[in-house]
Amino acid sequence: MQRFERFDRGERGVAAKIATLAVLLLAGCQSAPVAAQPAQRAEVCNQTPFYPDADAYDPGVPTPESVTGHAIGDGAVRYEPMVRYLRALAEASSFVTLTPYAESHEGYTLYYVTITSRTNHERLAAIKTDNAKLADPRTLANEAEAKRILDTLPGVAWMAYCIHGDELSSTDAAVQLAYQLAAGTDAATQRWRDELVVHIDPLMNPDGRERYLGQLRHLTGKVPNPDYQALQHRGLWSAGRGNHYLFDLNRDWLIQAHPETRGRAARMLDWNPHLVVDSHEMWATDTYLFDPPREPLNLALSAQNMAWRRQFSADQARAFDRYGWSYYTQEWYEEWYPGYTNAWASFLGAIGILYEQAGVNAASVKRPTGEVLTYHEAVHHHFVSSLANLETLRANRREILADYLADRQWAISEDTPGPRAFLLPPPKDRSRFDRFLEVLRRQGIEGHLATEPFRAEGVVDVWGERAASRMLPAGTLVVRTAQPHRRLLQALLAFDPHMTDDFLVEERKELENHRGSRIYDVTAWNLGMAYGLEAYWAEGIAEVPLGPARPAAPDDTPAKLTAAAYGYLIDGDDGGIYRAIVRLLDRECQVRVAMKPFRIAGRWYERGAVLLRNHENPDNLEALLVESVSGLMLDVQPVDTALSEDGPDLGGQRFRLLRQPRIAIASQWPIAPTSFASTWYLLDARMELRTSPINLQTITRIDLRKYNVLVFPDTWSAEGLAGILDDKARRKLKTWVEAGGSLVALGRSAAVLAKKEYAMTGTRLKRDVLDQLAVYEEALARERDAREVKLDPAVVWGMDGGSIDEQEQPAAPRPGQPAVAKPDIEALKRKDAWQRIFKPVGAFAAATLDPEHWLCFGLDDRLPVLISTDLAYMSRHPVATPVRLTDSAHLRLSGLLWPEARERWGGTAYTTVERIGHGQIILFASDPFFRGYLEGSGRILLNALILGPGLGTSPPMPW
Repeated sequence: MQRFERFDRGERGVAAKIATLAVLLLAGCQSAPVAAQPAQRAEVCNQTPFYPDADAYDPGVPTPESVTGHAIGDGAVRYEPMVRYLRALAEASSFVTLTPYAESHEGYTLYYVTITSRTNHERLAAIKTDNAKLADPRTLANEAEAKRILDTLPGVAWMAYCIHGDELSSTDAAVQLAYQLAAGTDAATQRWRDELVVHIDPLMNPDGRERYLGQLRHLTGKVPNPDYQALQHRGLWSAGRGNHYLFDLNRDWLIQAHPETRGRAARMLDWNPHLVVDSHEMWATDTYLFDPPREPLNLALSAQNMAWRRQFSADQARAFDRYGWSYYTQEWYEEWYPGYTNAWASFLGAIGILYEQAGVNAASVKRPTGEVLTYHEAVHHHFVSSLANLETLRANRREILADYLADRQWAISEDTPGPRAFLLPPPKDRSRFDRFLEVLRRQGIEGHLATEPFRAEGVVDVWGERAASRMLPAGTLVVRTAQPHRRLLQALLAFDPHMTDDFLVEERKELENHRGSRIYDVTAWNLGMAYGLEAYWAEGIAEVPLGPARPAAPDDTPAKLTAAAYGYLIDGDDGGIYRAIVRLLDRECQVRVAMKPFRIAGRWYERGAVLLRNHENPDNLEALLVESVSGLMLDVQPVDTALSEDGPDLGGQRFRLLRQPRIAIASQWPIAPTSFASTWYLLDARMELRTSPINLQTITRIDLRKYNVLVFPDTWSAEGLAGILDDKARRKLKTWVEAGGSLVALGRSAAVLAKKEYAMTGTRLKRDVLDQLAVYEEALARERDAREVKLDPAVVWGMDGGSIDEQEQPAAPRPGQPAVAKPDIEALKRKDAWQRIFKPVGAFAAATLDPEHWLCFGLDDRLPVLISTDLAYMSRHPVATPVRLTDSAHLRLSGLLWPEARERWGGTAYTTVERIGHGQIILFASDPFFRGYLEGSGRILLNALILGPGLGTSPPMPW
C-alpha cells in the first residue's frame, strides 16, 4: 500500500481497544486481563504460539530460529539468513523443494519454495501438465480426461510476500508458513500437504527490503522508540518500497520491465495457480484489511471469481474472530486497475487475495489508543491469514477447479459476444513494436503476424473512430479474443472500459460533498495507447495466413558498411536511434540531426534522421558506427554526396550538431521516488547513459556547470519544492539556463516553475491567468491556423479590391452599443476551483503534436498522453507548445474524465519549451514515462534529454 495514501485511516477509540483486549489472543493472550497495560499486553502477545493447534513438529526439520539466530517475530529476517533457512528446509524435508526464478538488479537470487506431500512431489511434473490442460481446455482429450483431472489434481497455491521492500512482516510470515507446512505433524497440516501444492514466494523485492532494513538499523537507537512517526519506523527518502531503480513492483505487472516481475510471471504462467495471495502492509495506526474489494471493479473480472473471493474473505474473518483481532474489507481497496499482483492473477483465473497489515517495521509501535502493536503480532496476522486461505482452497478444491476450467472454456469459445480481434499494424518504430510483442508474450497472450494484407470488419481505433471495414497490411499483429487468457487480454488492451453507473454516482457524490475521490489508482492503462501505436479492435476479420509473432532477435553480428565518400545516414523513425546516439557521442563522434525532411539516393528521410559527416569525425568512423548500432534495428546508409534530391542538402544548416548530454536528476524529498525512478531507469538501464542523481535540498551548493541538462521529476509536494527553490536557488537556476542549460520539469515540479511570481518561464497555471483567458484563446487559434495554413491568393494580392488588414478588423461598434463586458474574475475563480475537484486521475487524453518541432521527432501528429493532475497549463508565444491537449469535445480517450475536467483541460498545454538566453526550460504537465511504460510520450522525454542539448540550446562558442 502507498505510504502517502490520500485516505484517512481512522484511529480506533478506547472502546475498540478494550474490546480487543477482552478477547486477547488464544492461549497466552486469552488469559490477559482487560485492564492489562500496553507493555504487559505486548509481552503476552509475543508469547502466543503462531499455531496453537500443533500436536508436534518433526524434530528432523530445523526451526527458523536454529538457522536465522532469532525467533520469528522477534525481528525482521534478512535476505541471507532467509535463504540459508530455506536451503536447510529443502535439505531436511522431502516435502520441500527450493527453486530460483530470477535475479534482481542488485544480484539477489529470488526463490520460491514448493511444499507438498512426498506422493505429490513424485508426480509434480504430471500435476503441472494436468493443470496446464485445465488452463487451456483446447489440450484436453475429452470430458473423461477433464473429470479425471478435476477429481485428482491438488489445488495449486502461489503465496507471495513482500513485493514492497519496506512492508516487512510478510516475509517472516512466509518463513513461518514454510516451517509449519514442512514440519507440522497435525492432521490439518498433513491434509494441506496431501491436497495442495503450495508455492511460497517469500521475498519478491530483496533489493528494497535489504536497503530498508539497512536504513532502519542505522536509524534505530539504543533505546527502541515505539513512536510510529520516528525515523526508525519510516526510513529515509528512498525507503524500501521500490526495487533497485525504486520502481513499485506491484505496478510492474502490465509492462514487466524488471527481472523480478519477469521471472515471477513466467513461473506463475507455468504453474497456473488456483489461489494467489499478495501480502502487504499499510499505515501503523490501521488494523488489517483483506478481500473482497469494493467498486469500482474491473468488468473483465469474472463474477464467479468475485464470489469465491467473498467466500475466502468469510473464512479469513472467522479465523481472525477466533483471536478477537480487528479487520475490515473493502473501504479503500478497489480493483479497477489490473496491474497489481493479485489483480493480474485474478484475470488469469486464479482467486487473487490481498492482505494489508498495519506495519510496525520489525519493532513495536504505540498507537493513538495507547495500545502497543508488536512485530510478532503483525507476523502472526499474516500467518493466520495464509493458513485460512489454504484451508478454504483445500476444502473447496473440486468446486474451485471446476469453476477454473469453466472460465477457461468460456475464454476459448468463439460464441462469446464482443470484438473478435485486436489488430496492430506494423509501425515505423520497429523497436517499439517489438517491445509491445514482448510484453504480450510475457503475459501469455497469443498473437500472430498476418503474412498478407486482409480486411477487418466493424473496426474502432484508439481515437474512438469507427469504420465499417478497413484493409490492414501484411505484418499486422492479430490477437484473437478466443484464447485462454481472454480476460487478461481484455483488461490490458480494451480501449475504453467503463465503470458501472452506480459507482459513477457514488464517485460524484464523494467529489461534490467531500472534495475527495474514491479512486485508488489510475483509471486508464491501455497498452496500445501507452505505446503510442496505431491499433484497432475488430468485430470480424477475413481469413488470413498467420505467422509467429516474435520480436526480432538482436543481431550482434557486426554490420557490414560500404565505405562512403561523404558520410552516413541513419533513419530516425526507430526508437533504437537514441541508444545509437548515446554510443556515438560516447565515442566522441560528431552527430547531426536533420531538422527538415529530405530525399537522397532515392530514399526519403523524415525529421530526426541522423547524419555523420566523414570530415567531421574520426578516421575510424566506419568501425565506430558498426559498434554503435550493434544489436539495434537500425539501417545505416552510406552517402557519397551532400546534394539532396529534395529538401536540404547535407552540408547545410538544417543538420544541427548534437552535444553530449550531461544529465543531473534531482532526487530526495520532496521529489516523488517513483517519478525519479522512471527517468533514472530510462536513461541508465535502457539508454546506458551516465547520469548524476543529485540531492535537490543542496541545490544552491551544487556546481551545475558540470551538467547541461537538469531534470526535476514529479514531486510529492509542490509547496515543499517551492520552499527549496528560494530566491537564491532560482537565481542560480536561471543563470545556469541562460548559459545554455536545459531545465526539464515534470508534473507538479513544472507547476512550481510556472508560478507567476517566480518569472522563471512564460508558461502559466490556468488558475493564475483567469483574467487573460481570451488572450490565450486568441493565441491558441493563431497556433492552430499556423499548423494548417489556408489562404486565398486573391486576398493576398488584393485582387478583390480589399486588404487582409481590412478583412481582419472587427466591425466598429454602432453608436449607443454597450462596450464588451469585462470578465467576472471572481466567478471564473469559483468555476475553476469547482472544475479542479474533477481532476483527471490517470486518464488517457488526446494530444496534438507539432511534427516540425524537434521534441516531436519520431512521432505522429497526435498521441495519447496520460494525465493525472489538478494543474492545467496555459501557453502562448514566445513559449512554444509542441504538445497540446486537444479540444474538450475530443479530449477523452480512456479512463474517467468528467465533463468539467474536459472543459478545463481541453486545449491546455502538455509540453512547453521556452528559450531563456542560450538555454531552455521544458515543462511536462505529467510524467511522460510514468511507471516506465508510456513508450509513446517517453519518446518526447528522450528527445528533450538526448536531443535537447544540441537542438534546443545555443551555448556560447568555446572560444
